[in-house]
Amino acid sequence: MTIDAYAKINLGLDVVGRREDGYHEVRMVMQTVALCDTLTLAVRESGGDIQLGITSEHPRIDASLLPTDDRNLCVRAAKALLKDANTERGIDISLTKRIPFEAGLAGGSTDAAAVLVGLNKLLNLHYTNEQLAAIGVRLGADIPYCIYGGTMLAEGIGEAGGAGQAGFWHRDGSDLHSIGRAEASDPSAHRCLSSVHP
Repeated sequence: MTIDAYAKINLGLDVVGRREDGYHEVRMVMQTVALCDTLTLAVRESGGDIQLGITSEHPRIDASLLPTDDRNLCVRAAKALLKDANTERGIDISLTKRIPFEAGLAGGSTDAAAVLVGLNKLLNLHYTNEQLAAIGVRLGADIPYCIYGGTMLAEGIGEAGGAGQAGFWHRDGSDLHSIGRAEASDPSAHRCLSSVHP
């Protein structure tokens, strides 16, 4: 099974506070854009391991820098879904990267969301999007949004939202993203916020 994993941009972001656990309380409007990674998923009846291979179709992405073990959200998402479904299968994941990492475009989160959605279909698990989102949020706050896509208002640490509630008119999105030369991972962006919004 082949599935595209779409990048997202934040159309608006307000930091409204800081929680005791160190996370920032935010309110933001997120939008899916046309830029995407592509994943191919295959199931092996024997063996319970997850094999991940990564290639790149973007000049700024060196696929050799991306982990293919448990540090990768795709592997963690596959393991979390299999554990939740109480099934052991070998999974082969082939990931073609086009979304630059550490660019604020949810590249890792959208890939993990695609693994959850794709394996749900491939294994005929019949999980709802809500059930997939409940698994995804344990791995990353953007993953539930990436399961739904579209335009969404997200609040809290970015994990809760209402699809279609933003009231924004939007186009296809292919020309809405821009990638500068600076890289900033979500954790480093939150550290920056901490320095100006303690």
